Amino acid sequence: MKYYLIGFVLLISASVASADNHESGVRDGSKPFVLIARMQSKLDSVNAVVELSRLADEAVKASEPGMLLHTFEQDPNDPLGFVWTEVYANSSALIFHLENPPLQKYLNDVSPLLDSFTVELYGSVSAEAVQMLRATGTPTTHYETKFGYIRSLKP
Repeated sequence: MKYYLIGFVLLISASVASADNHESGVRDGSKPFVLIARMQSKLDSVNAVVELSRLADEAVKASEPGMLLHTFEQDPNDPLGFVWTEVYANSSALIFHLENPPLQKYLNDVSPLLDSFTVELYGSVSAEAVQMLRATGTPTTHYETKFGYIRSLKP
């Protein structure tokens, strides 16, 4: 299911890109990609985590045009588990996100309410963006693209 979702959101995000071989964006971070952030709330913090996340979502929507999809899901098998699903237009959009004051405030406010927070990157992300994310201390796994394409949804 996770891989279906990733493929689907990449297809949606590709509406901003022309049909192209993915290889040309592998090194420079110019292509859309997916970020999955997994969070485990402390038992007594679920409502606060949800509210802080709602406020962060509104702030990101208002301030980050490079964020093409930004959703917050609750794990259906774990009421303390949450997932951010994010699609970025390119690596510069992730760098902007990491430097964005509303995100920094959110991470500062929500971190004490969590037992864990990890990030998975799927796609062709620039080395600079990956290094910047890892420099935050967030455990990060980068699944690098070996091959594939981004299809345009434009007629």
